[in-house]
Amino acid sequence: MTRLSFITALFCLFAAWPVHAHDLQHSVDGAPAVVIKLFYMGDTPFAFEAYEIYREGEKLPYQVGRTDSQGRIAFLPDRAGAWRVKAFSEDGHGLDFKLETDTAAVPSNTEKPAYERYGRIAVGVALILGLFGLLSLYARRKKPQ
Repeated sequence: MTRLSFITALFCLFAAWPVHAHDLQHSVDGAPAVVIKLFYMGDTPFAFEAYEIYREGEKLPYQVGRTDSQGRIAFLPDRAGAWRVKAFSEDGHGLDFKLETDTAAVPSNTEKPAYERYGRIAVGVALILGLFGLLSLYARRKKPQ
């Protein structure tokens, strides 16, 4: 019985290893962002429309997305320089313009330490191993005579 418990516990330990791939993290950074507001005449926002931001001279976009409900785009440039912004709607409206940024947004290191990120996994594995340990002790107990 103990060999089976050990093999089962070992299997559960290795089966839990791929869980770290699903560990979605987040961080909140207060770095200065460039905010662009797009609107039609009469201050009607260019809301929920597609945009692309390119570094000067590059063909692949640095950032793509949709404007928010107020017609705003926010992005954190990784370097100072010229940027090209293209915004367009499905009905053909849009604009293409260049802007200059004088500084790069340097994000602070807000990554959580490993013990904080993987604490739940460690607790889960400890609970599983503890459960198998208790089951093993229960199976080994001496029967009263």
